[in-house]
Amino acid sequence: MIIEARGLSRVFPDGTRGLDRLELSLGEPGFTLLSGRNGSGKSLFIRHILGLERPDEGGIYIDGVALERCLSLARSRIALLFQEPEHQILGITVREDAEFGPRAAGLKPKAYTALVDDALRSAGLAGMDNRLSSALSGGEKRRLALASVLVGKPELIILDEPFNDLDWQGASDLLAALLRLRKDGIAILIVTHDLEKCLAHADRLIVMEQGRVLRDASPAALWDELPALGLRRPRGGPSLLSGMTWLKAGQQAAP
Repeated sequence: MIIEARGLSRVFPDGTRGLDRLELSLGEPGFTLLSGRNGSGKSLFIRHILGLERPDEGGIYIDGVALERCLSLARSRIALLFQEPEHQILGITVREDAEFGPRAAGLKPKAYTALVDDALRSAGLAGMDNRLSSALSGGEKRRLALASVLVGKPELIILDEPFNDLDWQGASDLLAALLRLRKDGIAILIVTHDLEKCLAHADRLIVMEQGRVLRDASPAALWDELPALGLRRPRGGPSLLSGMTWLKAGQQAAP
């Protein structure tokens, strides 16, 4: 699946350009980070990908087809996880929440039971079916939101600031689940200003500024520029990008 922004522009009533003739292509499965200062247009761009916002100029294209002509199909292929997982959790228990989508679509249990089992396993929630959703930790709630969208078999999962307010354990469990999905061929796009927990695992770093792409390259190629781009470099230096990951470092430091 190829997603393209072609001359994508969005102008607010006060004349501010939230997106300014943005040109960007997202293609092969991988682990991509979309970053930039607050107000750079990151979240606005991903809302356009899903048709939640309409541009004033230009458009989004999925495999060469304008988004407005394939919106339902695009939303079945692309999943978005919100910053606040509570906004996506609708079931009383873990399993009820993971089953909510197919049940709402009128499917019979035999059509989705295996899908739900696989999704919970992929999200690291196997055996937690009867846990109350409201009693989960912050990291577990994010992984439950992840499991719920996995039931739909998306090709791309977009996560908006997924590590906010998570402790090391919660963040590392979520990151491990995302890395398993990437290995299985699902594309991951993380929208974040916090590179500490995920930069070492990224194949690509896209930096936005004032509604445009400012830089688009591998993390190693952009390492020296990060401070000038308004981004904090993770502790540990460039060695993070050559095998010493945050996940491994956290595991070594954990009691």
